[in-house]
Amino acid sequence: MFASPTIREGATAYEIARQRLHVSAVPDTLPCREDEFAEILMYLQSALDEGGSLCLYISGVPGAGKTATVREVIRTLQESADQGDVPPFKYTEINGMKLTDPAQAYVLLWRAIKNSDERITPSHAAQLLDQHFSQAAARGSAGGGGHKQIHIVLMDELDLLVTKNQAVIYNLFDWPYRPNARLIVIAIANTMDLPERMLSHKVSSRLGLTRVNFQPYTYQQLYTIVTSRLEGCEAFDPDAIEFCARKVSA
Repeated sequence: MFASPTIREGATAYEIARQRLHVSAVPDTLPCREDEFAEILMYLQSALDEGGSLCLYISGVPGAGKTATVREVIRTLQESADQGDVPPFKYTEINGMKLTDPAQAYVLLWRAIKNSDERITPSHAAQLLDQHFSQAAARGSAGGGGHKQIHIVLMDELDLLVTKNQAVIYNLFDWPYRPNARLIVIAIANTMDLPERMLSHKVSSRLGLTRVNFQPYTYQQLYTIVTSRLEGCEAFDPDAIEFCARKVSA
């Protein structure tokens, strides 16, 4: 049920509960986010079937399950790709919190596309990426088709990639719409109106209307999530779990 460390034999109910509720424990399914899962899956599946061209903006408060839901969608699509139901693709995650500079995203994306650990400066990587997607467009217009593999890029913590001239975000949202780019960008942010509030119209227009918003969990949903993880473990009284769920949701 969970991708977590093996629980030692003779562990107490509280030790089992601690491991199951740990942030590193990944459940097979995410309860209470079925609608968002289905919506994201529909967008990505459609983009893959059409050859890969999409910017998807996902917003919601921290801890709402945005990243975990996207990862579950990707796992589902990878299984479908293995079975030949959708075109094969390569998946890359870029987290704004882990970058020393927003422009470092260019380096990570270039390495993912070229499948190498090439040492390169962000400015050079940006130039190479622009050439790469421009050449893909040229090949398409010449009837030669684009490069084969579709790339799905998750840009997590997008709020931290906003710069004064907004060049990084604009390029990441512009490249998917180059002909034959075969690039799908999923942007996750904690701010629902970030495109309108912090980005220029030129940048926000690139996001279009392909958006998914995660509402905060209700106490009933929090209760369902915790009890599903503690299934078969009687460490806590149900009333205590409900009390905690109400406190957190408030």
